[in-house]
Amino acid sequence: MPVPESVPTPLPAPGQPPRSHLYVPADQPRFLRAAPRSGADALILDLEDAVAPARKDAARAAAVAFAVAFAVAFAEESAADGPELWVRINEGARGRDDARALMATGRVDGLWVPKATAGADLDELIGLVPDGAVALGLLIESATGLLSLGATAGRPGVRHLQLGEVDLRADLRMTPDPGPGDNLLDWARGLTVAHTAAHGLLSAVAPVSVHTSDPEAFRASSVRLRALGFQGRACIHPVQVAVANEVFGVDPGELADAHALLDLFEHRIGAGSGVFRDSAGAMVDAATVRRARELTGRTG
Repeated sequence: MPVPESVPTPLPAPGQPPRSHLYVPADQPRFLRAAPRSGADALILDLEDAVAPARKDAARAAAVAFAVAFAVAFAEESAADGPELWVRINEGARGRDDARALMATGRVDGLWVPKATAGADLDELIGLVPDGAVALGLLIESATGLLSLGATAGRPGVRHLQLGEVDLRADLRMTPDPGPGDNLLDWARGLTVAHTAAHGLLSAVAPVSVHTSDPEAFRASSVRLRALGFQGRACIHPVQVAVANEVFGVDPGELADAHALLDLFEHRIGAGSGVFRDSAGAMVDAATVRRARELTGRTG
């Protein structure tokens, strides 16, 4: 198993969710070697859809070996200098075996749960995960999974939600691939974002785009998905990573404006004023201040 090459990558400010989540087939050594150099904030080693049934065991072994080698490669770096390491496990009993093997390494940040729905499978998986050992992400890929978010999003350890739109479209009997500008699933995207906020999760991760040869279309759809409330995006090709990092990152000007607004807010509150206007003349309210705190990480 080759040791991943370690190259420091700029990441979001502390407390901000990953901007880019790159899927990497776990049974492909060439892709595994390149993944840490991709610039992604989070890597997702894929044991599920990207791996042929006959290669599942080999993929699990490769993921375990990669997790150990990855930790060694970044051992001398600050935790903020390396990407998070996640694994998309399989469904059912095989997925629970995946989880046991990966958690035994002590090197994995999180597990993505495919086709997540309320029921015994999710209960058994969560029962395997010691409190705080690894985070969980739920992939919502069916109508049942979407409509059971109220019962699953608040489960212990859940940190992210993500729509698996290819499978979801098939389950809903929709057109398989309407193109990169599609908005037909905005209702499901909004529901995912709402449950993320309602359950206090770190972020809703925007769905993948299979159109890897058109970065401008990927950028346009990413801008739109950010406006819908997503805070990062899943990628299936390294060329998409830089775009996701740019779109879902915090613009320096936006960050400076947020700091200035909080400075003004603290001054006005100190002077006894509860309502005021910002430098552009817009009324500042509690929601505006909350957004500025989220961007800056300032709590007071």
